[in-house]
Parts: sequence; C-alpha cells; structure tokens
Amino acid sequence: MDSFASGFAVVDGAGDALSFVSYLDLIHSMPFFQECKRQSYQRLGIRPGARVLEIGCGNGVDAAILAGIAGPAGQVIGIDVSSTMLASARSRDGAKSPLPDYALCDASNLAFADETFDAVRADRVLQHTNDPAIVLLEMARVTRADGRIVVFEPDWETFVLSPGDRGVTRRILNFWCDRIPSGWAGRSLYAAFSRAGLSEVAVTPISLVLTSLPLARRVFDLETTVSLAVKAGVVSSKEAEAWSDAQERADAAGQFFSSLTFYLVTGTKRV
Repeated sequence: MDSFASGFAVVDGAGDALSFVSYLDLIHSMPFFQECKRQSYQRLGIRPGARVLEIGCGNGVDAAILAGIAGPAGQVIGIDVSSTMLASARSRDGAKSPLPDYALCDASNLAFADETFDAVRADRVLQHTNDPAIVLLEMARVTRADGRIVVFEPDWETFVLSPGDRGVTRRILNFWCDRIPSGWAGRSLYAAFSRAGLSEVAVTPISLVLTSLPLARRVFDLETTVSLAVKAGVVSSKEAEAWSDAQERADAAGQFFSSLTFYLVTGTKRV
C-alpha cells in the first residue's frame, strides 16, 4: 500500500481503502488536531443560517460539526473525490443535527455556481492535490463577498525526526515529502491566497510534536514510508534497519523526538 501521507489522492484505488477511514479517526481523536480544528471553525465566522462548503470532507466529522454551528436554517455541503470516504461520512449516525449534505466532487473543478457559500474550509486536503493554487481559485470563486476561506495544511519539508544518521534521515524525509502531490502545500498558501484575490490574509504556524515512537509511527506511517524508500532504492535495507533501531533505542530511553509544522491560513473575499 501507499503511505497515509501520500495515498489520500487515490483512496478508492487502494486495496485497503477503509484503513484510510480508520486513519482519519485517529487524527480526529488527537487533542492537537481537535484544537487546530476548533480554531479553524472559529475563523470561518459561521453564523446560524450560513451556507458552508467543506473541501475534502473525509469521514464527515468536521462537516457534521459545521452543520451544528450553521443550524437548521443553514446548509453544509461536504465534498470528496473518494466514494469510500463519502460512504463513511453518510453512514455516521446523526447525533448532531442538522446533518450535512455530501457530494462526489473534484476540488479543482467545483460543481457550484459563483458566490454560493458564506464560508469555505479545507483541512489537510490541498497537500493531496497537484496544484493548491487552482483549488484556492475555485474556493474563492464559490465564496460570497465578505465570505471567509480557511485552510490548514502541513509543509512536509518541516518534518523532523531524531535520532537517525543525518544522510539517511535526509534521504528518507525528502523522499517522503516528494511522494506527496504537494508536499510544500503549507508554504504555498500565502501566495495562493493572494493570487485568488483574498484580503486580510493571516498565517499561523502550528507545530505538532510527538515524543512517542508508537504514536509517531501511526501518525506519520513511518514503517510503510521506510519500506517504500527501500523499495525505491533511496536507502538500503541495512540503512533503514539501523535508522529504525536508533529510534527504538531512543524511545526506550525517553529521547525520541519528531515534529511537523502546519499552517492555518485565513482570508476574506472582497469584491
């Protein structure tokens, strides 16, 4: 299988598509991401009765929360390119009311008229597109005047991990970043917001720090990515084994460290 970091662009073609749903459940359970999501909801400025678009809705958790904020008079639509994800989103019971609507749709070609939504949000989605700037243009197109756009994306070249041989670490992490369709999504957002004509653009960097190797393995899908790096000839199996062993020893001694920086970016559409 592909890694969770780079495989979301082709979920339906994966032999283990449901594992990507489980991965999103893990992310939603972590306090770091819960707080980042809370901040993104707040920045959208949603009022009761608002129309909201969730780009790349995944398992539907965020769309359901947004629907609760918009209220019975509002409308939230979650889109995704994955039928597997949409099926998961639709299957979740309606503990929160009202429920969002869902649609199969490509973010780079949104099937909505100009100025349809009061707020548009994307969370760790643009990294899986070939050109985040094109998606931002579409997000701006369907946003009404004075509407808000909020995007939360990682920059995978900010991913650091210790310990590990410097050369081997660089090769593995660069390989990792370059497998993701837009591994530099985070750093590209400010310019993309500007090109989309958005104003009052605010950028907040937020770093995830993990000092537990078992958790880092799950969040960053370390074992799969290292295996792929060996298969691609980026590192030898001996180098990969030594690299992983060093992290095991560090974790046992309470010295393992990893981090990744995300960027929470907000813009307003002015006409």
